[in-house]
Amino acid sequence: MRGKWGGKLLVALLFCLPFLLLLTGCLQDIVPQLLQERGKTEVEEVLPPDDTGESGKESLKDVLPEGTLHFQVYFLDGNKKYLVPVTIAMPWTEGVGRAALKKLIEGPTPAQEMRFGLIPILSPTTEVLGLTIRDGLARADLSGSFLEYDPGMEREVLDSVVFTLLQFPTVEEVEIMVEGTVPGVFPGGTPGESFFAHQRGVNLEVAEGIDDYKDTQQVILYFCHVLGDNHVFYIPVTRVVTGERNSARAAVEELLQGPRRDNGLFSEIPPGTTLKAISMEGDLLVVDFSREILNYRGGLSGEEHLFRQIVFTLSAIPGVKKIQVLVEGEAVTLPYGISFQEPADPSALLVNLLI
Repeated sequence: MRGKWGGKLLVALLFCLPFLLLLTGCLQDIVPQLLQERGKTEVEEVLPPDDTGESGKESLKDVLPEGTLHFQVYFLDGNKKYLVPVTIAMPWTEGVGRAALKKLIEGPTPAQEMRFGLIPILSPTTEVLGLTIRDGLARADLSGSFLEYDPGMEREVLDSVVFTLLQFPTVEEVEIMVEGTVPGVFPGGTPGESFFAHQRGVNLEVAEGIDDYKDTQQVILYFCHVLGDNHVFYIPVTRVVTGERNSARAAVEELLQGPRRDNGLFSEIPPGTTLKAISMEGDLLVVDFSREILNYRGGLSGEEHLFRQIVFTLSAIPGVKKIQVLVEGEAVTLPYGISFQEPADPSALLVNLLI
């Protein structure tokens, strides 16, 4: 009798096995939640940046091998003046947020430090004790050695963690914990019991003459910076500006003004270039420049820098997915081959890729 019922039980199990496998997608959602409530694991819900777009020249699939993911981390330039976003490529992993934090702690390799003039910003003994992301809030729990930094560099240290996590589409705010506790105040005086968001601004600068911040806004501008062995990096600057302008117009007009004097940055957009017109058509931003934009110098590299400065700056504007650049109302191809004939897709461009 036992053999008879044992055989029927085996058949029943084999029949149900496919349905159990189909349910694993649900179990993968339920089990981590139960374990999280028991304090045995963490939930990480981040997606790597999109890599399916095309820039008009080549897609990321042509640049990076299949099975490779990419993300940004923020290192420090050799003069300790700017946070530099660099794109890291590595084999695919499920814990991309944790991987980004670990790479941030690891810093550039010694060869990259020498070649590119980049230096690490966090203590190399810092450990990632936990990372949870729920409802747009990323909670990063770091070991005590994270606090072993110069208090005068506190903004850069905190921002390196904050903006490394804010790059992911499921993250809107960041909370930094140390050994499981949110510090009441960080060593340099920054209040710890608050969430950090995009409004904090990476490489923040305030336009001259601003005394009242009531009617101001932030725009993210990309300028060029020469580091290491004459390598050009694109540096995001968050500039606080005044004026009743929409964000797109403000960003373009501030980009055309160029970087501040004597700050080590430069722009390939020629002086005298003006904005003729700007409009938003769905997720397409159309920008029309005056003919002075064609007076750039630097040959092919100058063309590339000009193109990327414009695309990176405009892609930081909420809602912009594609960018059409015109010159005096016409789509043009620059002398060394950079084409504005079709809209540029920012998702196909990587910022400061280290390979």
